[in-house]
This record gives sequence, structure tokens and C-alpha cells, in this order.
Amino acid sequence: MVSTTSTIPVTRRRELSAAAALLLTIGGNILVVTIAALAVAGVAVAAALVFGPQLMELI
Repeated sequence: MVSTTSTIPVTRRRELSAAAALLLTIGGNILVVTIAALAVAGVAVAAALVFGPQLMELI
């Protein structure tokens, strides 16, 4: 048995279960895809506002 001279109590290490890690991974991926979709939609709206009148003249 190994003894230590440290006065700091050692607590048990907490780890995520496999299911929790999987749910966090899926949730994070959904969040990334949602942010990317909103960014693309924002660029499309901005492009329509900027170039919309010129496109309508061409048609």
C-alpha cells in the first residue's frame, strides 16, 4: 500500500457515460448545422436585398 503526504483530499474522478457523450455529440452537431443553415440563409437574404433590383431588371 502506498501512502501519500498530501493534505489535499483526492476525490473520485467523474466521467461521462457513453450515452451522455453520444447525446452531447449529437446535440453539438445539430447546433453546428443549425448555425451554418442560419448563416447561409442570412447571406441569401442579404444578396437578395443587394442584388434583387438588378436581377429584376434583367428579367
